[in-house]
Amino acid sequence: MTKLLKEVIEADLRDVFEENSPTRRFFRCYLDGSYYGEQDYRNNVEYLEQYKANKKKLRSFVVFKFTKYMADDTGCSYGYAQKVIVNTIPKEKLEALNEELIEDALDLIA
Repeated sequence: MTKLLKEVIEADLRDVFEENSPTRRFFRCYLDGSYYGEQDYRNNVEYLEQYKANKKKLRSFVVFKFTKYMADDTGCSYGYAQKVIVNTIPKEKLEALNEELIEDALDLIA
């Protein structure tokens, strides 16, 4: 089962650098409350409004939210999703992805 989850996460990450990839679109839905409702949306907006000028906080936010999204979407633990993401995407590309995810998150309050 674990190998299958790993393969699903890896497949979801293949096109993650494309802004309109299914993974990125569903991540934006994850942020806009489509998964866990209006209160989740409000919490995300409140956090983003408060820290929109703080790159370190924004980076932490998207790393947490994206990893949580991947874990929730595949039905695995947060730690396992994090491990697969880190082992699948090289470090320099992961930082570039974080920047793109920050832009996706900030679009929520634009």
